[in-house]
Amino acid sequence: MSLLSAERIDIRSRNVGSSEVAALFGLDERRTLFELWHQKAGQIPEPDASESERGFWGTVLEPAIAQGIAERRGWKIRKVRRYVEHPAVPGMGASLDFEIYAHPRGAAPLEIKNVDWTVAQDWPEGLPPLRFELQVQHRLACLPSRPWAALGVLIGGHQPEVFEYDRHPGAIARIEREVAAFWRSIEENRPPEPDFERDLPALEILYGTPRPGTVLDLRGDRRLEALCAQYESARVDKAVAEGRKRAAKAGILSVIRDAETAYCEGFKILAPARPGGEVSFHRKPCRDFRVFVRGSREES
Repeated sequence: MSLLSAERIDIRSRNVGSSEVAALFGLDERRTLFELWHQKAGQIPEPDASESERGFWGTVLEPAIAQGIAERRGWKIRKVRRYVEHPAVPGMGASLDFEIYAHPRGAAPLEIKNVDWTVAQDWPEGLPPLRFELQVQHRLACLPSRPWAALGVLIGGHQPEVFEYDRHPGAIARIEREVAAFWRSIEENRPPEPDFERDLPALEILYGTPRPGTVLDLRGDRRLEALCAQYESARVDKAVAEGRKRAAKAGILSVIRDAETAYCEGFKILAPARPGGEVSFHRKPCRDFRVFVRGSREES
């Protein structure tokens, strides 16, 4: 069950939040700009972090990490439950983790992260990655009266690190421009190009249901021909080329979209619906997906 209320889920769907802003800059390791765009456009569902193992344990551990860091630093902190929307940029908002109060520099948002040691050891010069700082500056953008913010990180379950950030007007202005441009692209229906290496899951959801009986004759489409050739080549050498095959499939889906059958020079693509049902487990409905070399025995 989601830990968020229906009202909170609705308001988050209408805003680019701090945990999402890195995707606008291509810096989110778990979500692409293509995926975020279609989520905010209402075309694919937004992930429910509370239903994942990472989200669950984050919810459980964050208060303890925050309290431990506050005690070490001599800070007074409180949990923040309100959602803060940017006063001047529509569609930009933040849910705060914690807030430092009664501090000589004034109140400040406190972001908490629980990071594996193997991940942190790759941080350049021991500093958190840029996507973390973008989250912090995004929160400061939504809180114009706050001059600073803190990022508390527990590394490897036992090593606390704290990073303090001053408000950065240049970074905040850039974030505000990117958020405004993002929503403008949705209003104008200008989706970004998919990242074929990463966006297959989003494309499979977006084009998950074919229109029965639809056929596309795409002979002459050299791009689709090349993608089909890439897919066939990867299929033959599946053990070492599964990634290339998935990227080719993502590219093909982005071209044929919800068509059930498509042709291009040298290839026939079949992508009908496959009904769900009970096998040795309950199988969800999905699309079948096969690419044949024209004239081959498999095609017939």
